[in-house]
Amino acid sequence: DFHDALTQVPSSDILPPSISASPLFRLPRDLRLQIYSLLLTSTEPILWPTEHASHNLDPQLLRCCRPVYEEAAHVLYQTNTLTFAHPSDANMFAHALSNRSFACLIPHITLRVRSNDTRLWTGWFNTNAAERSLVRDLPGLRRLTIRYRGPRWQPSLNEKANADLWLKDPKLQEIILSVRKCVAEVRLLLCVRLPDDIAEEIKRGLGQTEEGEEKMPHVMFRRWVWLNGCHIRVEPLGKDDDV
Repeated sequence: DFHDALTQVPSSDILPPSISASPLFRLPRDLRLQIYSLLLTSTEPILWPTEHASHNLDPQLLRCCRPVYEEAAHVLYQTNTLTFAHPSDANMFAHALSNRSFACLIPHITLRVRSNDTRLWTGWFNTNAAERSLVRDLPGLRRLTIRYRGPRWQPSLNEKANADLWLKDPKLQEIILSVRKCVAEVRLLLCVRLPDDIAEEIKRGLGQTEEGEEKMPHVMFRRWVWLNGCHIRVEPLGKDDDV
C-alpha cells in the first residue's frame, strides 16, 4: 500500500549540499514518494524469476544516490505484488535480497499452485525452519493469494455440485489448512476451464441481480465467498491461460 510505504521512509534531514540542492530533494517528501511510486510500482503482478521483463519499472533509480535508495527501496518492495510458481523461487528471492530487512516489507504475494505440487508447497508452509519456510522467508506477509490449478468442470453436474466437489478435494484442503497457519488473510482462486457461456457471464459481471444477489446456485462463481477460513472464488481460464 502506498501510505504504508510512506511510514517506512527513514529520516534524511542531513543531506550533502549537492543532494539537498537538487530539484528532487527540494520537493516535499510525500511528493518524492509519489514519483518513486510511479517509477517503481507495476500495475500487474510480477512473476519471479522472469527474464527480460521490465514490468515498466525503473529500479536503476535506486543507484542514483544513497538518500534516494533509502527512501525509494521501501516503495519497490511494499507496493508490488510478486508471483511465485514454486516454493524454491520464493525462498531464493528472500535470500537473494541485498538487505534481508526488505523481506519484512513485503505485505502480499501470489502463489501459482498446481494440485500435483501440493506436497512441495505444504512442506514450505508447515515448517518454521530458518533456512526455508514461508513465515521465515517473508515475515511481514499479511495477505496471500493462491491461484490453485486442479479442479475440473464436470458437464454432468451443475455449478453448485461442481463447486461442492472441488471443495472436497483433499489436496485443496491440505493447502488451506497449511497456509492458514502462516498468513492472516488468504484468498484462494480456483482456476477452472469453464463452459464458454458461464465463463463469459462471469467475465462480464452479469451474475448479480439489481439487488446484488446471486442468480446462480453457488456464490463462488460470481464473487468472493468466505469458506473454510479463507476467501474463495472461481476464476475462469481461457484456452491459452496458465496459472
